[in-house]
Amino acid sequence: MIRYEIRKGEERDIPALMTLIKELAEFERAPEQVCTDEKILLRDWKEHQSFDFLVAEINDRVVGISLYYPRYSTWNGRCYYLEDLYVQPDARGMGVGKALLLATVEEAKKAGAGRLDWQVLDWNEGAVRFYKSLGAHIEKEWWNCKLVIS
Repeated sequence: MIRYEIRKGEERDIPALMTLIKELAEFERAPEQVCTDEKILLRDWKEHQSFDFLVAEINDRVVGISLYYPRYSTWNGRCYYLEDLYVQPDARGMGVGKALLLATVEEAKKAGAGRLDWQVLDWNEGAVRFYKSLGAHIEKEWWNCKLVIS
């Protein structure tokens, strides 16, 4: 059985984090939308504390990430947002994604959050099944909105 480790991300993980973010963007058919780089990630994580992240490692190789940050709900109070959850294809089916998600839930609980929110693409049927198997509610009545600030 292949063993993996879930741990808090560290500065040395920023290059792997960037690589997996790009892989996720490629999978989501939007590689051109990635405008960050390692320098921006490091600044926003270390100096601005804009996000935190967990990594999954197999044999000292980062194979999965969970990137998350706090947000606030006027209805529910403190909650967390899961920006990215990604496991490389060769590490799937071993429980890595589930372990990353559950570890993210634990981080949110430790911070006093009562809810974890995220998005999933409607065509990503595998992810939808995965999230539902863990008890997630997939909302259909709310639409996502974006306003690009330049």
